[in-house]
Amino acid sequence: MTSLFPPPPSDAEIDRLLAHVDRAPSVLNTRPWRFVVDRGAVHVHADRSRQLLALDPDGRDLVVSCGAALFYLRTAARHAGWAPVVEVLPEPGDPDVLAAVRFVPQPAPDDDRLFRALSVRHTHRHPFTDAAIPTDVVREMVEAASAEGARLHMLTKWEDRAGVSRLVEEGVAIQGFDPAVADDLRAWLRSDTDPRPDGIRDAVQGEWDRRSDLRTPLADVAVHKSDLARAAPALGVVSTAADGPADWLTAGEAMAHALVVAASRGVSASFINQPVEVESLRTRLAGRLGGVFPQVAFRLGYPSDEGVGTSES
Repeated sequence: MTSLFPPPPSDAEIDRLLAHVDRAPSVLNTRPWRFVVDRGAVHVHADRSRQLLALDPDGRDLVVSCGAALFYLRTAARHAGWAPVVEVLPEPGDPDVLAAVRFVPQPAPDDDRLFRALSVRHTHRHPFTDAAIPTDVVREMVEAASAEGARLHMLTKWEDRAGVSRLVEEGVAIQGFDPAVADDLRAWLRSDTDPRPDGIRDAVQGEWDRRSDLRTPLADVAVHKSDLARAAPALGVVSTAADGPADWLTAGEAMAHALVVAASRGVSASFINQPVEVESLRTRLAGRLGGVFPQVAFRLGYPSDEGVGTSES
């Protein structure tokens, strides 16, 4: 008897899709996801062994990162001729199963700009040029986040950037005085000769090098990070109307979609999550945005010559 249902992708096809996912942005490039393939479906799991327990005790950054990975998987699937069908939190008894993705055949797109940009997008931790981001790029990024069910606030006015940059400075200082947070950072900072593919290399981490606690005064680091935010042509904050794991996953998908769109237009980003990670600052940031729940923040611009070629996922 002929089946009425088309066959799912083979394990080899799914492996090819998953090969693109490690390019997704994640907190400190921890890549805190795990995939289980079962009968042609992919189950996205939170990998708690990679959670930053002091920096991210609730796991919000972890789930946002997994949302970014989910967007990369969906984009790779569409490029390969599969429509991804996503069920969020499919197993009520296991909250670490964040999504189940099944695949239905569909025609591959003729011109897949988003897929091409998956490998172009990098986190750029160095200064940006002064060039403004064109309004059509801003609009396309905002629409990308909205398509995922979240909101992207693009802050381009100097007074708005200055206000958020002050929160960044406070956040760096608060986190820097917490020994447990310092341990979280050290666990994921890598020398340039370290063979591990995850974490952040010396060449790309700016002032936050592996011995910053010994070689650079904390106040200088805080001011440096704040200055980078203030000088960026735009700051972006992804927010949601509610604040649970499903919303965090949505925020990650929205973040990734917006940043891939930006990359396709030559715009880079670097994360400034301190105002989201420190709860007292998150409340103040929410007030600036109209009372929504901020989930992830980043600065945006065109890379300067400094640090070109030293970016990471």
